Amino acid sequence: MPRKPDPTLKPAIIAKVAQHLRDTKLEDVSVRSLGRVLGTSAYPIVYHFGSRDALIDAVVAHLADAAMPPALDPATDAQGLAEYLVAVFGGLDDPERALAARLAFELGAVESLDGRDREHVFHHDQVVLIAAWCREHGADPDEADRSARDAVLSARGAQWGAIVDREHSDVDVELRAIATELADATVTPVTSDARA
Repeated sequence: MPRKPDPTLKPAIIAKVAQHLRDTKLEDVSVRSLGRVLGTSAYPIVYHFGSRDALIDAVVAHLADAAMPPALDPATDAQGLAEYLVAVFGGLDDPERALAARLAFELGAVESLDGRDREHVFHHDQVVLIAAWCREHGADPDEADRSARDAVLSARGAQWGAIVDREHSDVDVELRAIATELADATVTPVTSDARA
């Protein structure tokens, strides 16, 4: 009779591989090399995940799940928008968040070549959430969509800048500036007629 799999092994593998990836390029990772990192053969990786790519996907999902804040409330103010952008794209002084951001760029750059769409879906979801915030704060639908796309691309650019040039980047400050600029462009000012 076969032994039951240890339910703690799969999360332990994910955590150990995430730790290893902090200092290792994805192109240098194979099932065999990960087995050496884990101090075992490749068998547990293949048994629990099926392939190297499935294990990397599990690590990315683990990091993303740990870092994702609640969805953006369209009614929140500009400060709430800034906090949301920092929660989603910033905080890169945390090694796990920095790794998640790096993997997002490494994998996102080639995902369309292998039929994956994780980063595309994530990107689209952020545009939708921020467009809803813009509409709630006075932007017409076309302008809201355009502003949201620009804001998400700017946030991604700030995040990438912090990954490649950490010494000269403060991603959280840049993300707050993106939120302020977006709020200044979309929030409808209250006129004296509206106050009456």
